[in-house]
Amino acid sequence: MYKQLLYTVTCSFLGLGAMTAQGSTKEIVNKDAIKTVKIYNEDAVNTANMESSPAFIGNKIAFVYTESKGKIFDKSIDQSFFQLGASEVNLDNSLMEMKPYHKKINSEFHEGPMSYDLQRNVMFFTRSHREKRNRKGVEVDTFYLRIFTADLNLSNPSAEPININIDNYSVCHPTLSQNGQMMIFSSNQPGGHGKMDLYAAYLDGTTWTSITNLGTLVNSIDNEVFPNLINDSLLVFASSRPSGFGGLDMYVSKLENGMWSAPELLPKPFNTAFDDLGLIVRENLRSGYFASNRQGGQGNDDIYRFESDIPIFGQDKSEMVTAQVRVMDKLSLEPMPNVAVTLTPLSIDVNNFSMSSYNIDMLSGKDPGELILKLSPKKGHAFPPLYTKNDGVATFQIKKSQKFLINFSADGYSTLNFIYDFLSHGNHVNIVLEPEEDIEIPKDIEEEDITNSDDLFENKRSGDMVILDNIYFGYNSSSIDTVFTPELTALYKSMLSNLKMRIKIDAHTDSRGTADYNLQLSIHRANAVRDFLTSKGIDENRIEIRGYGESKLRNHCKDNVPCTEEQHKYNRRTEIIILEN
Repeated sequence: MYKQLLYTVTCSFLGLGAMTAQGSTKEIVNKDAIKTVKIYNEDAVNTANMESSPAFIGNKIAFVYTESKGKIFDKSIDQSFFQLGASEVNLDNSLMEMKPYHKKINSEFHEGPMSYDLQRNVMFFTRSHREKRNRKGVEVDTFYLRIFTADLNLSNPSAEPININIDNYSVCHPTLSQNGQMMIFSSNQPGGHGKMDLYAAYLDGTTWTSITNLGTLVNSIDNEVFPNLINDSLLVFASSRPSGFGGLDMYVSKLENGMWSAPELLPKPFNTAFDDLGLIVRENLRSGYFASNRQGGQGNDDIYRFESDIPIFGQDKSEMVTAQVRVMDKLSLEPMPNVAVTLTPLSIDVNNFSMSSYNIDMLSGKDPGELILKLSPKKGHAFPPLYTKNDGVATFQIKKSQKFLINFSADGYSTLNFIYDFLSHGNHVNIVLEPEEDIEIPKDIEEEDITNSDDLFENKRSGDMVILDNIYFGYNSSSIDTVFTPELTALYKSMLSNLKMRIKIDAHTDSRGTADYNLQLSIHRANAVRDFLTSKGIDENRIEIRGYGESKLRNHCKDNVPCTEEQHKYNRRTEIIILEN
């Protein structure tokens, strides 16, 4: 288990001010929410081996895992070396099958807990490090933990140690603030209050500075490990202090007036008499993941998912909320006006199947005696339809605890039904509708644009930039519709004929939608262009990417500024920078 390695190896920018602690005047955990919490074993990824320390990385969940017959085996703990993997997330928040990380990140040593900087598309993670030490005149190998970083903008990222690592001591388990400018981590470096303490560091350019111990209310004489920041105002970590249920227990501290409060023990079912650690929570504070070796699992540490009807931290102050859906054309991602949006209340729990929530019809099957049960969600009376405006947005007020079946219909497009849960999806949802007709090249792409695409990259020198405005993506997909790639085909031909050519792909969005959503979308789009090229045989080492989201608009169309669709479209582009030619 990772805890065994931990003990074996080791035994703002946000305006946070000094990172000391004080007493909290209010309970952090919402006791009413705890009564509604449901825990699910993520059996699609869990095995008899270890799956531990989940982390959000874009739209995936990363975690540490081991294999029963791993290629590299650590005899000191009788397990294969720990590796990093990730899973896509289903609509009900359950995890899909795990896929390993890049071989440059998974090394011949142990990889451990990680954190992701969305702003820069960079990850920070724990890795074991071998050092030579002299013990009673004999030189022996000693392992410590280090924090490494990897730039995911590179197709072939290298892992580099960061500057806060200390010789002969462990520095590990990074967690980042939302803007990537603050890191909290665990270390047994000199000057602490116990075995492993929590520290904060701040990013100054490319250097981590102002390293500060979180203080005696947060840290104890025992181990404080596996920290995770939630919405920059809550800090969850695991501790072996004796005040818990047993083993490692999870605690939460709240940022109050620039200082961290005395930690509060998380109640059951989050903590048990076994090891519980690594809690990560979505922004809505109603769902997330953690790891535990509690009874009833697949074996060793398992990843567990939790779902709650109301936020598990703080109080739910308002039942009525305002929500928006934005409807876009799947091919162009342009907003669609006059789409009929119909909401129908449902009685189902999308995270816990219950037959009582469904109408049941019994149908005859194909074979004699075969019966088929047809289930349809029990519905209330549909609300009168709403219609999207010119920006593709429809706005409605609902009870935040109510689930809805939302129907989207528009002439010339396939009808779409979507189960919407405000507490899971938030107050802004993007929906795409697919045209019923065969895919055609949009009218605003002229024939000469396609014919002349081959000339785009001729006579380009290092430092030159080519702007591609006519690339069309499948929504939330890593693939590009090939009928819309004449410009990319020209780029591919140029890179094929000139093996010295290296490029950087910069992707940009318009300002509509949240900044974080647009940043992640731009990273997806840049990755899609890179995938298009590498799928045709272009060496990944010749391609770098960068997603900028809405941070580099080419006109005045910022948030809440009225603009035409053409003005918004001007900001949606992919830039190809020639690094070497």
